[in-house]
Amino acid sequence: MSILRHRIAILASAATLSALAGTASAQNACDAYQQAPQLDAQVEDGALPPVAERLPEQPLVVDVAEQIGVYGGNLIDTQNGTRVSDMRHYGYEPLVRWSVDGSEIVPNVAESWDISDDATTYTFHLRKGMKWSDGEPFTADDIVFWWDRVENNTKINAKPRAFLVVDGEAAKVEALDDETVKFSWTKPNGLFLINLATPYGQRVVQFPEHYIKQFDIDLNPDGVKQMMADANATDYNSWWWDVVGSYSSPSQYNDPARPRIQAWLPVAPYLGEQRFTFERNPYYFKVDTACNQLPYIDGRTFVMVQDPEVELGKTLAGEIDISRVSISNPSNRAIFFENQEKGDYRLMSASSADMNTAFFMFAMNNPDPFKAKVYQDKNFRIGLSYAINRPEIIDVVYLGQGEPSQVGPRPGSPFYSEKMAKQYAEYDPEKANEYLDKVLPNKDAEGYRLNDKGERFRMTVSVNQDFRSDWVDAALLIAKYWKAVGIDLNVDVVGGDVFKEREFAPNRDVNLWIAENGSGRLPLVSTFVMVGGPGMAGNWDAWERGYARDTGGNANFGSDVAAEVEPVSPPQEIADMFRMMEEIPATAGDKQDELMNQFLDAVTDYFPTIGIALPMGNYRAVKNRLHNVPDTLIEGWLYPGIAPANFETFYIDKDKQ
Repeated sequence: MSILRHRIAILASAATLSALAGTASAQNACDAYQQAPQLDAQVEDGALPPVAERLPEQPLVVDVAEQIGVYGGNLIDTQNGTRVSDMRHYGYEPLVRWSVDGSEIVPNVAESWDISDDATTYTFHLRKGMKWSDGEPFTADDIVFWWDRVENNTKINAKPRAFLVVDGEAAKVEALDDETVKFSWTKPNGLFLINLATPYGQRVVQFPEHYIKQFDIDLNPDGVKQMMADANATDYNSWWWDVVGSYSSPSQYNDPARPRIQAWLPVAPYLGEQRFTFERNPYYFKVDTACNQLPYIDGRTFVMVQDPEVELGKTLAGEIDISRVSISNPSNRAIFFENQEKGDYRLMSASSADMNTAFFMFAMNNPDPFKAKVYQDKNFRIGLSYAINRPEIIDVVYLGQGEPSQVGPRPGSPFYSEKMAKQYAEYDPEKANEYLDKVLPNKDAEGYRLNDKGERFRMTVSVNQDFRSDWVDAALLIAKYWKAVGIDLNVDVVGGDVFKEREFAPNRDVNLWIAENGSGRLPLVSTFVMVGGPGMAGNWDAWERGYARDTGGNANFGSDVAAEVEPVSPPQEIADMFRMMEEIPATAGDKQDELMNQFLDAVTDYFPTIGIALPMGNYRAVKNRLHNVPDTLIEGWLYPGIAPANFETFYIDKDKQ
């Protein structure tokens, strides 16, 4: 039996898969459509078909946050010179998508879908008549092409994304007709729909067969050979990623000739440019409730800014329409507030979907055997946690926004556990010393704890100041707290490029990163975050490889561990967590929830990471000329905040365009 669903409650609902009710999306009631005046001349000249012929038979009707908008203007944004396709302010058009409020998964490219009761088969019904930006039909064959010639093409891609594989079995993807595509496995893939709505799910609808096939060395060997020769390229894999690309590669939107489905399109290569503009897609598949084809805004102009201070200055001066999350932090709130009138902007709330502002991950398999032993000792982690004065960090660094918390699902999530969130989170130096004495009892004359060689036990934490400048202040305070209990912590402040080099180095020590995806049911797809190891920076490489060797499987928890790392069979409690991490995606409904709660109990007991605070009080600065921005934006990673806010419905006051 198969259940038709047009929207799936995810973030706010704890309902089982079989109990999720389907509600049909409203049928399009438009007799005629309006288009942007910018396109009128092209239609009159015959360069473009009339708007009704450019839209699918059933366009996606999008509700606006305030009122029906007006056409025109350019939205001014920033980017850091690498990839504009970060899915936060541009590019979010997956098969299915998050709702604006983050409460459910709703139709997007797919008009509707069916899910089998056992979650082994997902059938998506595409929009009849939908077109790529060059006017060519968008069909199920394009999705099959992506699967066969991109995702499973080992000449350009090592393996399919993990959510497309269940217990070693890759999906079977079939085009049943032009508007119907089916994904199936022999075992349940209970998290497939959630994963499709994440940034990683967009890969499914990014590869128009009629255009991309020219870059396939098997389908066009002579042509590819000539293109590579023209580019002085010798390696096909590198050349393909430089020219075509997918999620995470700067080239993804750099080719203006490549057909797309986004609301705005590049008109020239942009990499290396200080300023560039994307223009509206005349074949965009969405309309508002008054039958106006979206987007309202004519173009998206991006200004390259690599220095956070410069970006802050431009935003405060009113040169940018929406502030980026990297500068919209608590330490900047006061200056943003003070400059609202001067910069002609307003501050809008931004609710976080993250579990924690930042968390510490320890190198459980550190090359130094003594350090590895210490990091694996729960008493050590408990002691360090008790030593952190979280209320002071919240007051000083986050300006009173947040509350002490460990890493775990957020309040309001069906998986929230007060025990998990609050254990060892109070500030108690006496308890900290009690637990640390069990692990490192010996001290030097200055009170620092000693290792097995009688030398000072030192730790180094790498802090990426480019990503979150407030982390530096928090880490320096924590170094002070840990010094008071005898732990010598070196805060290594680095830029983004250096951090990436060190993040997964075999000799990494302690890492600090944001704990993401804590709202609603998102923790189901972020189990590795709570463990702080596989797929993160905690150096569980040897355990992960050892588990894969022992079980005859793959190291598939989100990381590509170094081949030179010697496999080590993990402790039983770690092996149990690994097993549950594998089983959760392969279950559905009540069984999935039960297994998830068992996993959370295991993580709570092991206490692998140390969190700081539950994120609260986020905000964005939005220009007063810009409208239809939701009252509360949502920020996150797998919920790719703030992209689901429907940028295509934003509009600019006519007199301020």
